[in-house]
Amino acid sequence: MYGVIQTAGRSRELILYDAAARYLKELKDSGEGITPKAWQREIDQLTAGKQTDTLAMKSMREDLKSVERLRKTAKQLSRQERDKSHDHGPER
Repeated sequence: MYGVIQTAGRSRELILYDAAARYLKELKDSGEGITPKAWQREIDQLTAGKQTDTLAMKSMREDLKSVERLRKTAKQLSRQERDKSHDHGPER
C-alpha cells in the first residue's frame, strides 16, 4: 500500500514539474521576464488575502451558528405557544 501512495505522490510531483517547465518555456518564448521578486510579492499578497478571507469565513460561521441557535429557539418557543393554546382551547 505504501508503494502505491509513494508512486501516486511521485506521479503528482512529475505532473507539477512538467506544468512548471511548460509555463517557464512559454514565458521565455513570449519574451516576458522571469521576475522571482515580483512573484514573491504576489505570493505574499495572495497569502495575506487568504488569511483575511479565512478569518472572515470563520467569523461568518460563528454568525451562522448564532442565527441557527436563534432560529431553533424561536421554533421551539412557537411550538410551545401553539401547544399551550391548543391545550387551553375554547371549552364548550
